[in-house]
Amino acid sequence: MIKRRQWPSRTQQYLRRHVSVAQSNLTNVNSGSSNSGRYTASKRTRRADHTPQTAQPESETYVLALNTDEVHHKAITTLRNQYFPARLNKLSAHVALFRALPGSELPTIQNAIEGLIGQYHPFHISTGKAFLLARGVALEAHAKPAQDIFRTLKAQWSQFLREQDQSFRAHYKIQDRAGAKRIAEKTLEEVQGSFAGSTGMVTGLSLYLYVMGYWKLRYIYHFPEEREQKDLPAMEKTGDEDWPALPNSKAGT
Repeated sequence: MIKRRQWPSRTQQYLRRHVSVAQSNLTNVNSGSSNSGRYTASKRTRRADHTPQTAQPESETYVLALNTDEVHHKAITTLRNQYFPARLNKLSAHVALFRALPGSELPTIQNAIEGLIGQYHPFHISTGKAFLLARGVALEAHAKPAQDIFRTLKAQWSQFLREQDQSFRAHYKIQDRAGAKRIAEKTLEEVQGSFAGSTGMVTGLSLYLYVMGYWKLRYIYHFPEEREQKDLPAMEKTGDEDWPALPNSKAGT
């Protein structure tokens, strides 16, 4: 009796191939060798223009964003989830003020936020026109006090801000790295034709720890009126149970 050769299933082939790649990446990380080919674990670092301007390498970097009411946040996140490439979509909708704040300056950063937060009341935010990015689409976000907050904090942090954090245009990124330009153009046309816009309230600021493309929510700073109405602390610290963190999501941008 002749036995038929048992060919591996597609699942087995997939696992063997990816385990092999993972082992190779681990070897590269441990040995310090580089791979000029496709993306590997050893290349999982932020670009230079997405890191703080400090003398030493930073083991931690932080992102500061507006914290908005839940209804508005969910409306924009639903739109983002519809168009953002799923494999790249690690965040919910957000308006970031600063994207690369150094962990070595965390006490300075927190002191500045705490000194500023008490000067503001909750303020309105609304979406505006949709516009094209290089490979995606974004929505304008109108919230005038956010510009004042940005300018005040920038003046105190200018010594460690990279170029990308030296200016601020409030917006919600709906799609990015979409591939062909025509995909982004189609998204723009659909959003312009079907999205009625959204308004909401900015209730404070949120500080996130940047970890491998995810934003881990660390601190929420509530405006005085917001914390009085809801009996909240001025600064709310979150725990590890919030991993992976998404903007405006306390249960885990």
